[in-house]
Amino acid sequence: MRNSVSFNLLVFGPGLPGAGQKSQALFIDESLELDLGDGWRQTVTSASLTVQAGGFNDQQLMLHWTSSNGKWSAMTAEVADKQTFLTAAPPALGPQLAQWQKKAKAVERRFRIGAGVIGLLVALPFLLIGALIWQAPTLMGWVANKIPSSLEDDLGRMSTAQIKATSGLIEDGELVDMISTVGGRLTQGSRYKYHWYVIKDDTINAFAMPGGYVVVHTGLLKSASSAEELAGVLAHEVQHVELRHSLQQIINQLSWTVIMSLAVGGADSSVWAGATQQLLQLSFGREQESQADVAGLAALRRANINPQGMLSFFEKLSKQEGTTIELLSTHPASANRLETLRLAVNAGGVTPAPALPYDWSKIKLAIDATVK
Repeated sequence: MRNSVSFNLLVFGPGLPGAGQKSQALFIDESLELDLGDGWRQTVTSASLTVQAGGFNDQQLMLHWTSSNGKWSAMTAEVADKQTFLTAAPPALGPQLAQWQKKAKAVERRFRIGAGVIGLLVALPFLLIGALIWQAPTLMGWVANKIPSSLEDDLGRMSTAQIKATSGLIEDGELVDMISTVGGRLTQGSRYKYHWYVIKDDTINAFAMPGGYVVVHTGLLKSASSAEELAGVLAHEVQHVELRHSLQQIINQLSWTVIMSLAVGGADSSVWAGATQQLLQLSFGREQESQADVAGLAALRRANINPQGMLSFFEKLSKQEGTTIELLSTHPASANRLETLRLAVNAGGVTPAPALPYDWSKIKLAIDATVK
């Protein structure tokens, strides 16, 4: 006689509760001995047992047999009981247990795949949001390229009109002529028709809006030491237009419904009107600033203007304290950016460019007369 370790089964059958009766069991030789409580015992031969997979995911081990008083079934109560049953089961049950394990593993694989699919479906919206955030610059560039230049011009024109109405703009005169001439050299061959303005404002700033509308503060003109330094700022600003950075920033702040409407040309002027206020408060990211620096340097060299002016002006601004420098809040001149700009300027070698034909002392007098 061979004794084995006992284990628990939940037994169902005649005279037992509908929810089953927890019973202690063990294998003795080829028979399953059940203690059903109150001295009620039952012996079932291995040949009478049928093993099946059961439970929600077929991971449960189910036993079935028939006795003189009816049909019976049982299932292992806990995982540990199932392991004990498998270890203690007699060889006669081996083939059935092998089939059970094969089916249980197949079902488990299907459940894992199903759980993975469900998990993917649940996570998909978050993955899409993450992808949109991760690829936001690419998406913004794609949408911006779908917007015709005429709509960019509408946006720049409306924004300029708003500035005129609230702050006033200088549209002609010596300073505007100078800026227009220098800017014209930097934008030769552009798809945009540029418009140049000066605004009476002591903050050191300049900004370019979509469509080629460029505004220079008198505070920036006063801070520049040469026409080459002014040209360096203008070269950087116009590249934000050429690369459509301002447009991309506006798109980034609009809803996706509006973005898609713009992409197919279905947005009316009211869409642009709602974006003008945002446009006047834009700032650029590191990547966009770096792109504008590199492209601006290339524009200066094409226009045969010494690029050292761009570097010297930004270096000068980064060292100033106690001065309102709006340009640095929208175009941060970090140490890394300045070093990258310095390396890029030096990498191009000495540019044998003639000085721009402006007497800067006279330009200063024109600036002083303008701000009075």
